[in-house]
Amino acid sequence: MINDNIKKLEAGNDSVNLQAETINLGIGYEDVKKIALDIFKDNFIKLSEEASIIAKERVEEITEEFLVELYKNKPESIDSMRNPDMQLAIYTVQKEYARTGDKNLSDMLVDILVDRATKKERDLKQIVLDESLSIVPKLTSEQIEALTIIFIVKYARRLGISNLALFNQIIDEVIKPFTGNLTKNRSCYQHLEYCGCGAISSFSIDIEEIFKSSYRSIFSKGFSKEEILNFPKGNIKENQNLVFFESCWDKSKIRFIWDNTEEMENILKQTKWYTEEEIQKFKEIYTKNSLTNEEIKKYLLSIGDYMNILFDIWNNSEMKHMTLTSVGIAIAQANFRRKTGKTIDLSIWIK
Repeated sequence: MINDNIKKLEAGNDSVNLQAETINLGIGYEDVKKIALDIFKDNFIKLSEEASIIAKERVEEITEEFLVELYKNKPESIDSMRNPDMQLAIYTVQKEYARTGDKNLSDMLVDILVDRATKKERDLKQIVLDESLSIVPKLTSEQIEALTIIFIVKYARRLGISNLALFNQIIDEVIKPFTGNLTKNRSCYQHLEYCGCGAISSFSIDIEEIFKSSYRSIFSKGFSKEEILNFPKGNIKENQNLVFFESCWDKSKIRFIWDNTEEMENILKQTKWYTEEEIQKFKEIYTKNSLTNEEIKKYLLSIGDYMNILFDIWNNSEMKHMTLTSVGIAIAQANFRRKTGKTIDLSIWIK
């Protein structure tokens, strides 16, 4: 229920009035909606009658979208509406959408705001999500797509890809949707840096090198069974090494099951079958067996025209020089989820 005994607050310029409401866990949808709309009504500047009508319509629209998504996906977070921090986050979203009416912006803000509602304790993730709500309206769709591509290529690695067909499918799902609106303009990346989404450095890395490191098993040349007989045997039977191999794109050979050397080292240590020296030998064999960067690039370009666009933009812009901040990662992750329907746990990067 709502406590009707509301105290009116007076505030100076550029400040925000937050009304303290009494909310029970069993609060109804319409009550929550009234609180959210009252937040905007009590704080937004007075507009002309026509502008006021447009702003009200937009605020009601985005508030409805937020509450529908919250009730559908995070109903246990409804009571977050009692918190001043959450009310301020809601007001930020309402204010920005009232100004622009940008539907893409609306979707992004709602997505981040729903995620924000789950954070009851003040921690780094909550701070990052709050900051993201104020930064997203300052970015163009080109800049958000650029953030997302950098995030996918440099930061997000899909484990357990067992063959090239699955690899191609994943690449098609997670990269293709974001390549249609990329730009080489330096100002795009300078603005991302200005907004605190990333930093442009002198260091750069090629896409093919990133993919070789992240998906080394996929881009392995493979081994013959005769070659495997000469691998370190440890304290196991001679043919036991075969449990670490699977079929290769070259049907006459087999390849390691691991995605990268870190995974290889961890699993081999867990078996307690090999000495540290033998594990290092395995890593050396694994690393030297990869396709060359040029071979990997040729294969990636063959996947689809959108990969040609990606390589062109990456190699001829500041994209390859850019690292993302926590805010940049949060915005990219929200855009990725919005356009693909796939969720990546933000806690992997923001503890």
